[in-house]
Amino acid sequence: MILTRFQKVYSIVFLFLLFFITSSVISNSHAADVGNCLLCHKYPGISRIDEEGKMRLFYVNESIFNNSVHAKVKCEGCHTDIKEIPHKTAVKVDCLVECHIVEPSTEKKFSHKDVDTFLNKSVHGMVDKEGNEKKYAADYPGCKDCHDNPLYRPLSFFKSVRPGISEASLGRCRVCHKKDEFIYRFYNHVTTRLHKSRNPLNIAEVCARCHDDVSLVERHELSTKAVFSYGETFHGKAARFLSEKIPDCLDCHVNKGESVHQMLSKNDPSSSIHENNKGKVCATIDCHPSASAKLAKYAVHSEFSLKQSPAQYFFTFFFIVLTGGTLLPLMGIIFLDLVRRFFPHATIGRRK
Repeated sequence: MILTRFQKVYSIVFLFLLFFITSSVISNSHAADVGNCLLCHKYPGISRIDEEGKMRLFYVNESIFNNSVHAKVKCEGCHTDIKEIPHKTAVKVDCLVECHIVEPSTEKKFSHKDVDTFLNKSVHGMVDKEGNEKKYAADYPGCKDCHDNPLYRPLSFFKSVRPGISEASLGRCRVCHKKDEFIYRFYNHVTTRLHKSRNPLNIAEVCARCHDDVSLVERHELSTKAVFSYGETFHGKAARFLSEKIPDCLDCHVNKGESVHQMLSKNDPSSSIHENNKGKVCATIDCHPSASAKLAKYAVHSEFSLKQSPAQYFFTFFFIVLTGGTLLPLMGIIFLDLVRRFFPHATIGRRK
């Protein structure tokens, strides 16, 4: 009799858990969470202390993930080592693995390996032309150093009053496509690639993580405070006011029509910032189409340095001396006048 009651209670609990898990799978069917990983990872407090004593947070915000560029990718598409639940410690994700997503123009599975090939040949690559690891290889950026913002940035074509999703364009999509889930995902995927995913200020801040690091700049013998000097120009000051119509680091340092992963050194003849090519950058149709090559002679990253720009150094030094030599005596005269006004009978030393 007791065993029978226990079996009934066990059956009810089992059915409840089965219903809970099934309903969770159904509720998350619109996302890439086929394995129902969010059953555990949806809780903000899920974390642990790893072997190095560091806190590891494993929380996944479902809303953010579903609006990200990886929304269509299954969890197992990146975490290929996880085969069971509960699972063991996950291996670090390799961005170069082959995804399950099919690239439509070739009908082959997509991979980031081509991006890695471009990056290795660029100025940010960790290996040289002979395939040997560069000095201070750990200083060079990896994927996550720049790609830290996985969200879509939809673009409105019809109205410039407010950025975001255009209901007019979505209405056109609905003429042929019946599922809103597909419409929003396709719209986000396309529009976020029709313009910059970051504004110029954000791009400058990302570049500053390395290029304004004094110790890193000294190790690689780079121009000091390159991002800071950009901020002192008209372009940089406009970026601070969140203007998106001005050029940022990538507009000048990447050849038009090429990927940002193909950025080259200024000493490379194919580089956009090579001495022979800088004029073409300024004279693009988006910037100064009628400008001559002389405009590119302007030093965007000029610094207060005698070695780099002696003319600007002496010019700036002259005005510092002129300003100080004019204002300091004037301020001294004003100060003495104030003292006389407050203390009209004050004297220095004894009166005879």
